[in-house]
Amino acid sequence: MSGDARTASEESYERTTAFVWTERAFEFLETGKLRAEIHERRPGVRWSHVSGECPRCAHRIDDWQPLSAVTGLVGGRRPDPSAHDTPDVEPVDVGCGCGTTHPGAPDDTTGCGVSFRIELEPIPDSDAAGPNF
Repeated sequence: MSGDARTASEESYERTTAFVWTERAFEFLETGKLRAEIHERRPGVRWSHVSGECPRCAHRIDDWQPLSAVTGLVGGRRPDPSAHDTPDVEPVDVGCGCGTTHPGAPDDTTGCGVSFRIELEPIPDSDAAGPNF
């Protein structure tokens, strides 16, 4: 059976970062099968949220990742609030976390094994609900 004819539940585990999955992820973003956002609750406190269909196995993924780190807790100086160091586009690497054990997966491993990259524009949203990082 060809890979395109398989159903999502039949997709075998394969650890891959092939660019074809990044291309497919962009297609899914354009068609609404995948949604991706960067949230910024306060200046400098950002996270990404990618949800929808995995571009490889088509199972549901819901990926939250912190994009900022806590720094300067001891001494140092306060950051300049007028400085804008947020990039215009943020690359985000996503791995399938669909929660399904695919055929051929290592023990205690869920997801189909794919990793892909998407690039997002930050969206300021002080009222956004999300994880507490």
